Amino acid sequence: MAADFNSVLFVGRLGKDPQMSYTPNGNAVTKFSIAVNRRKVGNKEQPPMWLNVVCWQKLAEIVNEYASKGVQILVQGSFDQQTYKDKDGIQRIKYEIVASNVQLLGKKQQASEEDELGELEDYEI
Repeated sequence: MAADFNSVLFVGRLGKDPQMSYTPNGNAVTKFSIAVNRRKVGNKEQPPMWLNVVCWQKLAEIVNEYASKGVQILVQGSFDQQTYKDKDGIQRIKYEIVASNVQLLGKKQQASEEDELGELEDYEI
């Protein structure tokens, strides 16, 4: 029987600037979301897939310092599943990528392309 394997690799664009904070123990944590384009199905364009990403410690500090909205980024890591109760007490599940490696791949998009990311303004990470 083969061993289980949890590894992901995505390239996308940041929807907004990363948000860094510190745990009570003093560990840096940075959260951000990326939009990953999907292939066309026939002639129909698919909306981008939005993924939540979390980075810890030194990687969190580096991403917070150098990454910004619209920048193309490569994220390598693993999927994590968390359960929580929403404001109505209903148990929900959310997924996020716990990054082990992040690379900035390009510059910020031009204004006309960046407008397409505007839909994320109401998206919470």
